[in-house]
Amino acid sequence: MRKVFSSRFFDRLFFNRFSALALMTLPLLASCGHGKTPGAGVQRRVVEGVRTAVVRVMTIPSMYDTSGMVESKNSSLVAAKVMGTVTSMRVDRGQAVRKGQVLLTIEAGDARDRVAQARQGLEQAIQARKMAREEDALARTTFKRYKNLYDQKAIAKQEFDEMSTRLQMAGLKLQVASAAVSQARAALAEARTYLGYTVVRAPINGIVIDKKVDVGSMATPGAPLIVLEEPSYRISASLDERLLGKVKKGTQVMVDLQAEGGPKTLPITQVTPGIDPITRTFTVRIDLPYSAGLQSGLYVKLHVPYGKRSAVMAPKAAIGRRGQLQFAYAVGQNGVLQLRALRTGQEYDGYVEVLSGLNPGDHVTVSGFEGLSEGDVVKEAKGL
Repeated sequence: MRKVFSSRFFDRLFFNRFSALALMTLPLLASCGHGKTPGAGVQRRVVEGVRTAVVRVMTIPSMYDTSGMVESKNSSLVAAKVMGTVTSMRVDRGQAVRKGQVLLTIEAGDARDRVAQARQGLEQAIQARKMAREEDALARTTFKRYKNLYDQKAIAKQEFDEMSTRLQMAGLKLQVASAAVSQARAALAEARTYLGYTVVRAPINGIVIDKKVDVGSMATPGAPLIVLEEPSYRISASLDERLLGKVKKGTQVMVDLQAEGGPKTLPITQVTPGIDPITRTFTVRIDLPYSAGLQSGLYVKLHVPYGKRSAVMAPKAAIGRRGQLQFAYAVGQNGVLQLRALRTGQEYDGYVEVLSGLNPGDHVTVSGFEGLSEGDVVKEAKGL
């Protein structure tokens, strides 16, 4: 992540070295034509139908060059909730899974024991509640009979009070038995949930990015097992703090993602205004359209526009390359071709910024590099 700011000193130093290299290389380039070296008294070859264009000053965006990383919008680290040995692995790296699909299983014998004990406890609680209901029903029937006898003065008040107490005790016993059944049901549900943790399922639709365990490994609560990520990606990049306020949501950025076949222009979808106190940068994110070739971790080059500037621009078709050397054929006086060593900068809309080697107004050829040599005379050039 860096921004290239050239100075006059650097330009002169680089140009002097580059020019020296170019001067040594030019005879070699010229010899690749027809073996002619321009000079006094030399018969020059005339070429016709050569297409030319004019080098011009254009207003282009100021670009901040940086790098970014592809990341998933939503990733999930699947962890164990119980301790046990991994008994089966149902997925592999790169496999697509759906939410709820079984990923792996864990052997936890105590989980089955807990379910069995909870089920037995529930059965006992239900039986105890049944008996409590029968006792409560009997107590209610007996209480009614005792009340009638008491109203008829057939029994003493003490006997009636004792029967009233027995009724209340039967009612309390039924309440306790009913509560015990509810608790037993909850315990069984908890035991079944715990047993369910031994079967690990996918929490989202996604792709298996990594497996942390294999069959036979010991799983412990909280330990990561599998990493999933949704096949929905974005680019995360850090920009210099000087661009804060100049780069906004919707700003069109040139994205050079080699895995996707070359540059694309995409809008910034999120700008995080907070500045990192150490790197002095802020983060932007760019949503990527779906593609089967995308995955997290891919490296991306970004060219972020943040203003306008004037630059000397030549058509991209006018720039030739021999190894590391860039050059162009300029049409000089009387149509004589001159080989110019170039130092170039930013590309924009079919043009290339020329930092040195050409001047505004120069005419350059835009075709036929292999058939041209320095010193050839261009006749009836066709301008673009």
